[in-house]
Amino acid sequence: MKVNIEKRGKVYQYKFEIPKINGKRKFISKSGFKTRRDALLAGNEAMIDYLNGGIKDTYNKTYAEYLEFWIEDYCGANYKYTTTKRYKESIGAIKKELGKYELRFITSYMINQALLRMSEKVKTKTALRNYQKVIKSSFNAATNHYGYLEYNPAVTISISRMQSSIVKKQIKSYLFYRRNK
Repeated sequence: MKVNIEKRGKVYQYKFEIPKINGKRKFISKSGFKTRRDALLAGNEAMIDYLNGGIKDTYNKTYAEYLEFWIEDYCGANYKYTTTKRYKESIGAIKKELGKYELRFITSYMINQALLRMSEKVKTKTALRNYQKVIKSSFNAATNHYGYLEYNPAVTISISRMQSSIVKKQIKSYLFYRRNK
């Protein structure tokens, strides 16, 4: 696939061929560029956009910004009100751990480390599971629904038995401390 540049009167046009539809040749073109270089740059950008399936560029926002967008756009339409409300309550702690990183640079290791740090702070096992659900659901939507990521780093995350036992010990010590007062 190649971008061709043609002069049409006083302006330049880019044009490139796309696959045939019903046996007829199809082209994408645009005219009105003052210089040959402008037409070539715009043509290359249009071809890359076409090849990427309409995704203009990589999504380079932070995970915190993405979570806000995801809660409003995806959760509101796909989850019940109570689930969305519970997810909204959970994203505060997740933002503290992972929110500063760009979405595309987050790895499975980073997510697992964040879950380890969150397990030290939570009081219940269900709270830790809610964090895990929010992270997995948000990355599933980023990969499958929005197409921001090619690989979902949250596929391999899990709450290990060690994390679960740490949370249980914290709960027992908290309850024991509360009874003795």
